[in-house]
Amino acid sequence: MEERELTAQGEAFIRDWYGRIDAKAPFEEIADRTTGEALTVDFPGNPLDFAGFKCWYEGQCRDFTGKHNLHTIRVSGTDQKMEIFSEITWEANRAEGGTLTLYPNVTLRLVWDDGWKVSYYGCVDRQ
Repeated sequence: MEERELTAQGEAFIRDWYGRIDAKAPFEEIADRTTGEALTVDFPGNPLDFAGFKCWYEGQCRDFTGKHNLHTIRVSGTDQKMEIFSEITWEANRAEGGTLTLYPNVTLRLVWDDGWKVSYYGCVDRQ
């Protein structure tokens, strides 16, 4: 696969990924884009397995209305494995009132399995 095609696929994937999260898509739609039980989620101070990721996602949908703004997207890899690095700002309103803004650097590692699937979802806070 040509680098430009890989980059285009990676950028489209991450935009779709966060578009679905921001739209509060049913968890099954998000889960279908992961490696399922093999998924590793590496949140700062809160590593999660697949079940933990489901609980986190459902909590985000219940407790926040947010928007992920992607600033930088860098894609590398092959036709079987891809890594997407992005700098993001997440601006959210809490259901209980108040706002929250986070500045994560996010790394998604994807594998090809009849479509791109997230095998690793990691975040590091910039601030």
